[in-house]
Amino acid sequence: MREIKADGSGVSFYMPHHGVYRLEKSTTKLRTVFNASSSSTSGKSLNSIQFNGGLVQEDLFSIMVRFRKHKYAFTTDIEKMFRMINIHPKQTCLQRILWKKGIGEPIKTYELTTVTYGTVSAPYLAMRTLKQLAMDEANNFHLAAPVVLSDCYMDDILSGSESTEDLIEL
Repeated sequence: MREIKADGSGVSFYMPHHGVYRLEKSTTKLRTVFNASSSSTSGKSLNSIQFNGGLVQEDLFSIMVRFRKHKYAFTTDIEKMFRMINIHPKQTCLQRILWKKGIGEPIKTYELTTVTYGTVSAPYLAMRTLKQLAMDEANNFHLAAPVVLSDCYMDDILSGSESTEDLIEL
């Protein structure tokens, strides 16, 4: 996210958010949850006016059936996937938040610059980005590209191979 000086002009949406604190987590104890379904003063929410993009991933059942047929299988998670995908700078005004670091600190305005989990378009944008990367890089990653195209469900990959050598290469 980046700090901005909001002047009240132009179209913008301020997303309500709150922190979820989990003491038992060792890496990310505090996670911020954004609510793009919350209505603004116009009565509309960001999610109600956003285009969701549709489905670009295979259904989970098909992925699971393919996953079970491999002699050697693996699962993996694309860590912080949404945070690695930038959105167009003209759209960041729709992902504003107010934030202050502590009691007595000033309230600052920020715009989120990446795909935000909790927006209706986030699943489409994430999967479409993965698919485009797989297509663009198919010549460089001839084993991995087909897996990314067919064995991904959101930020998880479930796949495998018939040999440990291919599995390690994959």
